[in-house]
Amino acid sequence: MKLSTKMKLGSIAAILTSGLFMSGSALAVGGGGGSGPCSVDEERGSGARFFVPSGGSGQYNIMGWGNGTGGTVSAYSGLLESVASQCVLVAAATTTQSGNGRDVEDAVNQAKSRYSSIVGSDPKVCTSGHSQGGGGSFNAANRLDAECVIAVQPDTVFTTRIDRPVSSDTDVVCIFSTGDVLAPAIPSNGRNCERNSTRYTQELTSGTHFAPIGGTGGEPGEVVREYANRWLVNN
Repeated sequence: MKLSTKMKLGSIAAILTSGLFMSGSALAVGGGGGSGPCSVDEERGSGARFFVPSGGSGQYNIMGWGNGTGGTVSAYSGLLESVASQCVLVAAATTTQSGNGRDVEDAVNQAKSRYSSIVGSDPKVCTSGHSQGGGGSFNAANRLDAECVIAVQPDTVFTTRIDRPVSSDTDVVCIFSTGDVLAPAIPSNGRNCERNSTRYTQELTSGTHFAPIGGTGGEPGEVVREYANRWLVNN
């Protein structure tokens, strides 16, 4: 039986939603991600979990994080801990629907207040996330007036839309993977990222759509740490 275009798109959206939830549940592994100069403590807030560094300069910038559809912070904890170990405070929203950016905005604002002694009065903020959270990182950046966006395999078609372009002085990187058949760069996601950015970079890594889940995030995780270091530590 031949499926209509509408049915095909609906099927892909369902796979993107249920597949991430199942993989996130199966591969949820905590800890083991600290590989940088800072040690990391994990703390809980209201609708947020914080990966709090100590060491280094003692003053840190913030990366806000949004999960993929149906995903949990636990599924990404190795990746997020590895970023925090580079001496970045990670504020991760616990929501399973992060596309509109509101929950990431709230997590970052909680971090600014709760950890004011180590982030200062005006920390640099970068928004990030995977899949729906990757597309939502653009929306969170607009809500927070963030300086940078690190979007990991962003879906900008099925689970969320980018509401409007980010500021012309916001640095953006979108990270895609060669084996990703759920949110690949072509035909739409890379184009949507670029058209909503002025200072845009696109990175291609290996792995499937679930590479960022579990461990320290595979090759996409390496690129996340590279840009977190570039924009939040060494800039």
